[in-house]
Amino acid sequence: MNTGPLLALEFSTERASVALWQEGQILASREDEGAAPSGRVWSLLDSVLAEARRTWDDLGGIAYGAGPGGFTGVRLACGIAQGLGLGLGIPLFPVSTLECLTEVAPHPRIVVALDARMNQVYLAAYERQDSGWQECLPPRLCSPGDLSGLPDLPAGDWWGAGSGAVAWNTLLTLRWASQWQGTIPGLSPHATHIAALAGQARKRTTGVSPAAAQPIYLRQRVALTRAERGL
Repeated sequence: MNTGPLLALEFSTERASVALWQEGQILASREDEGAAPSGRVWSLLDSVLAEARRTWDDLGGIAYGAGPGGFTGVRLACGIAQGLGLGLGIPLFPVSTLECLTEVAPHPRIVVALDARMNQVYLAAYERQDSGWQECLPPRLCSPGDLSGLPDLPAGDWWGAGSGAVAWNTLLTLRWASQWQGTIPGLSPHATHIAALAGQARKRTTGVSPAAAQPIYLRQRVALTRAERGL
């Protein structure tokens, strides 16, 4: 198995980021204003490699935020990862942009919700156990009316993380009542989180081939019609 550095891409939210990880350490990272920096991505990648004093040939794998998230950004990250993986002959490590927030969660029970626009959120729930984070609610696309149909959470105190959790704090409080403890502000998916989770995954798996890599969309529609927007 190639144990060279992992290059991580996260373009699914309003702030794009890239990072380089090796042996439990972030060697370098960069952020860019804009969810899908298609015109600037190569300068971001080159600057991270230069800061870490690594070359493309040193890489041992490519990790990317597979979604759910912004449609264009998720596709861009997957496409770049596939191209680099094919060209360099290295595996890919797709990471859920919901799960990656567990990397910085300060509590053992987290509902991650990211703004999906159109009055919806991407939502999942995770609980830390001895073996690591366990998925309690699989990732899904939710409208406000869907919350009442969600399964109950396991016993214990739960916190929200992500832009959607902050925006829907009142709705989530109503759904899970005494279990809901509020939200953790300021957390959003970042390439450093993607890299760390991919590094853990590389201990258990060899990754996936570039040809097999796929984004996680959860939704095919990316906008409301004029009628739905009341125009």
